[in-house]
Amino acid sequence: MASASGANTPPMSWEGIDHALNRVRGEADRIALDLADLDGHVGHRMLRGADLAGRTRLRWEHASEHIHSLWAVYEVFRRVVDRTRELRVSGGGGPDDQALLTSLLNGASVPLPAREVPPRERGPLHTEREPTTLAAAVARMTADYEEATEVISAVETAWDVLHPRLAGLDAMWRDICTFSDLVELGEDEHESLRADLDAAGTTVRCDPLSLVEDGRVDTSSLERLRLRLERVRGELRDALRMRDSYTESVERLRSAVDDVGEVLARVRRLRDQVVAKISSPSAIDVPDPVPELRAGVADMDALRSRSRWRELGARFGELQRAVHGAADDAREREANLTGLLERRAELRGRLDAYRARAARLGIAEDARLVGLHRAAHWELWTAPCDLRAATAALSSYQRALQELGGTGPPVNGTAPGPGASDGESDGGVSR
Repeated sequence: MASASGANTPPMSWEGIDHALNRVRGEADRIALDLADLDGHVGHRMLRGADLAGRTRLRWEHASEHIHSLWAVYEVFRRVVDRTRELRVSGGGGPDDQALLTSLLNGASVPLPAREVPPRERGPLHTEREPTTLAAAVARMTADYEEATEVISAVETAWDVLHPRLAGLDAMWRDICTFSDLVELGEDEHESLRADLDAAGTTVRCDPLSLVEDGRVDTSSLERLRLRLERVRGELRDALRMRDSYTESVERLRSAVDDVGEVLARVRRLRDQVVAKISSPSAIDVPDPVPELRAGVADMDALRSRSRWRELGARFGELQRAVHGAADDAREREANLTGLLERRAELRGRLDAYRARAARLGIAEDARLVGLHRAAHWELWTAPCDLRAATAALSSYQRALQELGGTGPPVNGTAPGPGASDGESDGGVSR
């Protein structure tokens, strides 16, 4: 290995000198390409022209120091490599040339610019130059390049994720401004929303790394802002629809309310049938939201008379959702009530099937089966009937039929037990 000066290093062979010279020339060319790529990198150019703040500014200042160091070291390194090449071409090939080339290639031949050291930390032997070897210079340039590109890549990745989302928010804001003008809202109507959008834009453009945690870009704040913008834009669209087609929209809404009323009337008649035929489980109630919905539709005329289009649009949207919800609820209640009647019919059919099976086996008149059949028949044909009691009675008849007929365990799961479902144990219908 060479000493600090390289003076005590045994001269390399000419073949070794040529090999080492080719290697450092290749490193010089590689680093030159890296510098050209770095200089033309889109993210690098954007960072140089950006008004950065916060964490991103601190990271970029750190990266800039490494880029400055990279260029400074490369200039000195390249001069040493060029001088070595010229000596090899023009030298006489004697021992002195061989020793000098060995010293340049292996010794501390590169007077690197010292890294920045605060004045108060400089000692009496501090120097502005740090002589080092060509290999050490390459290692330092490589480290500087990696430090710089790591920061550039991190910022570019964040911008690639954030800028499209910000552009989408800006487009939504332009829609909101356009719709606000059309419904004649004041300029300060959405001041808070505009301020939040401006703040988000400043963060994305000036400090994107503040939204990066553990290598992941956090877009949750932009998503929350998007939901707010989307809601306001939807309200304004509803307002425009109200302004341009109030009569048609309200007529459709009234018609939808009437449809809900018809469904509810049918469900109430169905409930009356269930109450008359089934005592348990109890039939669910059937509320009537129609009067309140009709009153809400009637109140819209007052908003229209004052040209309160945004409030009118919001009220229209609320009523639409309420009408849809009432319709869905009515259908669910109808299905629940219908299920009770279907369950009673199912149990009756199964009792008849069991009775027919007992007849085929010649045991239908067995006293035990006759008594159990009478009990199950009573539960199922009594009005109103108890589906839970009927289910238990049917299960008793089924078990007795299996025991007397020697037909093995049931396959339909009617008998309640540890493995029975809630539906089988309570008559098959949830309350």
